[in-house]
Amino acid sequence: MLWLGGLLALEIATSTPDALCPPLEEAERAIKARVGEVEGDYHAEFALVRASDGRQVLELSLREGSKLVLERELPLTGMGCQDAAQAIALVLERYFDAVEKPKPPESNPEPIPVRPIDQPLAKPVVSAPPHEVRKAAPAAAARAWEARLGFGYDAELGLAPTLGVALFPIAWRWGKRFEIGVALDVAPFLMPLTQSVREQEITASTLQTALSLPLRWRFEPWSLAVGPWAQLRLQRAEATSLMNAQPAYRLIAGGGLVAQIGWSPAPAWMLGCGIAAGAQAAGASSRFTLRRAEGGPKPVLVPETWFGQGQLILGRDL
Repeated sequence: MLWLGGLLALEIATSTPDALCPPLEEAERAIKARVGEVEGDYHAEFALVRASDGRQVLELSLREGSKLVLERELPLTGMGCQDAAQAIALVLERYFDAVEKPKPPESNPEPIPVRPIDQPLAKPVVSAPPHEVRKAAPAAAARAWEARLGFGYDAELGLAPTLGVALFPIAWRWGKRFEIGVALDVAPFLMPLTQSVREQEITASTLQTALSLPLRWRFEPWSLAVGPWAQLRLQRAEATSLMNAQPAYRLIAGGGLVAQIGWSPAPAWMLGCGIAAGAQAAGASSRFTLRRAEGGPKPVLVPETWFGQGQLILGRDL
């Protein structure tokens, strides 16, 4: 833990100095500028932590001697580390403006009659301003969404860029570490499937959509997710070497499991890799056939009965 005191009676400390959100010196300058000099044995401490809903927040506490007099969570969504020092200073300024220290009693004061209207008020309870409370709930809901892009490599179809979105509803979370989500990914494969039959080349391009239900376990800065995976491939085949050849289409369904591991290099960002594997309903899909004068139609570009693909993912909380 690092702290800076100086000439101020209010001491500033942080239990997460390596996070630099905000840097300790920057926080001290902002607090000194807004709060000024404070009389009394006050000690303020802040820390950058991850809340139960996955978002990063600043935990701020203020003690007078050994007594805790203020505790606050400041969400970083929409603010970032650049304004975090000012946010800490603003909360402390409001606290010291709201709390009035009673004057020391005079010696042998004359009794003053107290009417019911003059009864002393209870010490004000400092709470977050209404606009701060209103911001916290939407921020938690927004962080349930995750946008991601990357690349996938399929054993049969080769390389494809991937684009997807995932939702991890707060209602589906178990404690602070486990959450269930739903993810949708789209992948257009770059290289077409090809097959040559008697010097006639048939090609097929593929677009894959995949739906998964990952169960994710967070152990910061790492995460591990496993769950069922369902995919649907749309293929368009053509044979340019044939006269009057018309494109043909088919759908291939498949299902299996997906496993992914992720690492967070910075708040709200995730780098991950994974693998998906399972079976394809090759026999239930429509076939591409090449009509021949002799021997009847010949099936071409017959899909594999299984699939396996690796993934590289860059994710960003929304």
